Amino acid sequence: MRFICKNADAELPEGRFWEGRTESIKRNVDGFEADVFGRGSHMHIIVGKYVNGNYVCIPGWGVGSPLAALDDRFWNREQLSRHLGMVDAITLSEALCAIKKAELA
Repeated sequence: MRFICKNADAELPEGRFWEGRTESIKRNVDGFEADVFGRGSHMHIIVGKYVNGNYVCIPGWGVGSPLAALDDRFWNREQLSRHLGMVDAITLSEALCAIKKAELA
């Protein structure tokens, strides 16, 4: 699944938009796993639920973070940017929105 990412704060126009994609989405009892690609990065993510809401783990990067609703771009981007660069945080938050929209989550 392909989606468009936007960083309105990018200094150069060519850095404001890029394409991301998800592949290999696999549902499980607690959530799903997927591969997310964008601007040269690849993240294998595990998304699930816990007592306080949603979470995402990126085991290959040693990153885990709480999430709001999967389609809450702003909150998720802010949380993810604590652990990832802004481009990867935007890519991942847009991937989560695209997955939610496709009703896979």
